[in-house]
Amino acid sequence: MASTVWRLKVGPIGENCYVVASEGGVVVIDPGAEPEKIYSFLQAHGLVPTMVALTHGHLDHTAALPGLFEMLGTALPIAIHPDDAHYLGEEGERTNRELFEAIGGPSYFRSFWKPLPAAAVFLSEGMTLPGTSLHVIHTPGHSRGSICLYEAELNAGSYGVEDGARDAGAVRSSGCSCLISGDTLFRDGVGRTDTPDADPIALERSLKRLAYFSFDTLVFPGHGPRTTIGRELPPVALRD
Repeated sequence: MASTVWRLKVGPIGENCYVVASEGGVVVIDPGAEPEKIYSFLQAHGLVPTMVALTHGHLDHTAALPGLFEMLGTALPIAIHPDDAHYLGEEGERTNRELFEAIGGPSYFRSFWKPLPAAAVFLSEGMTLPGTSLHVIHTPGHSRGSICLYEAELNAGSYGVEDGARDAGAVRSSGCSCLISGDTLFRDGVGRTDTPDADPIALERSLKRLAYFSFDTLVFPGHGPRTTIGRELPPVALRD
């Protein structure tokens, strides 16, 4: 069951929200800002989302949830690793405030905070995201509950140009695999580890796991343009 993936770049720090369409449903991944942009994209493409999945719980990946649900007229089930579930629901305000204060970003929290719904689905290593063929890989380090989502086969046209992502282009042929990496792995970098819930040693272990994926696996990160496993994780440095 191949998937089609689109990217929408949202918010003041260029967070990547992904929309994944599979035979079993449509998932919005990491709706971090600009709910109107996400909603308009769904409407324009005739996509009816069935779930929201989060690569981790930080506010720059979740802040659009209240507005998006209001526009959709319904609250969708939210899926997240249980170790990051405290960024949502009753604990969400305190947890996100503490995080952004710790990294010198209290103004970001004040600008974007709205009460967030609690999680309904808890993701763990080896699960398949309901309604999709996305496989869950627990990759702690940037946060304790960070995950990546692996798709073994993309449909042609994934990562399409509708979002204006000319730095990335589109996947022109089917059969490619991809990893939606959240803030675990970027082009030319990795997620920060100076936050209260980060662990640089755990992140290094997570990267070593990802280095075993095929070199040509496309990496769709939480910020910035796409890349590949082979470009970011050299075998000599990380596979020993």
